[in-house]
Amino acid sequence: MNRVFIAICLLTALAACNRTDAETEIGAAEDFCQRGEDALAEGDSEAAIEAFEDCLTTADLEPEEEAVIHTRLGGAYLYLNRYEEALQAFNLAYAIAETQGVQFDNPYVRRNRGIARRWVGQTDGALEDLEFAARQLPDDIMTQLNLGSLYGDLGRQAEAIAAFDTVTRIEPEWAGGWTNLSAALLEFGLNEEAIDNARRAVEIDPESGFALNALCWALIVDGQHEVALPLCDQAVAAEPDNGAIIHSRAAALEGVGRLDEARELYARAYELYPGSTVIEDDYLRTRVDPE
Repeated sequence: MNRVFIAICLLTALAACNRTDAETEIGAAEDFCQRGEDALAEGDSEAAIEAFEDCLTTADLEPEEEAVIHTRLGGAYLYLNRYEEALQAFNLAYAIAETQGVQFDNPYVRRNRGIARRWVGQTDGALEDLEFAARQLPDDIMTQLNLGSLYGDLGRQAEAIAAFDTVTRIEPEWAGGWTNLSAALLEFGLNEEAIDNARRAVEIDPESGFALNALCWALIVDGQHEVALPLCDQAVAAEPDNGAIIHSRAAALEGVGRLDEARELYARAYELYPGSTVIEDDYLRTRVDPE
């Protein structure tokens, strides 16, 4: 039930495009390259994608420059959660490097490609890329977050805990690190430690529905439904349309014997988050079929 936080750390800027008055066509093409860089710097990924695509089709780029532009394009797609297009761009960058003999392997690009691979289901490749990035960038929060989530997906909970623990060391005042660590500890059966870490998240950000839900859920797993319920109420009030958070409140209600209310919330949670097997199982288990 963790939320994945994605941020893009871009490569060093592409070598400047030089223009002379006699090279107007080349200059126009090179303007697209710089326009893409400027759009990325301003956080406008849509504009960056358009500019970089124009750059690739019009500019006279050396192979190394072309590879870098593809990584820029991949980063812009990734920021918009367009994972398949991001992966295609990253793969093109590496294909150019391999076929043209370019020395090209950057840990930030490997991290970003690993994120894209994870979201398109290429687990082995994602693990290879993210572990490479982690060796080169041991204090990069995005690498550790995504690696921890991937380890969790693979059932490698001890490694997930280690990755999320690194996140809390890098950014101790960010509640998200503690919520991720809490969830990993729960999966490992360390309920007391999970509750402590979720409490830390709430202390850091007491208005966050996600931090409140982390503590709510940790208490539910530990069997403390009555203690959990007020926190679940607050979490739903903060995030009323989040299926995972609604599911937590339903579980707390069921735990204190209020099954009719829980049943309605399980159905609502399933409507909002049909991809969760945990939510689906609880919805199917508690629903009342018409006779």
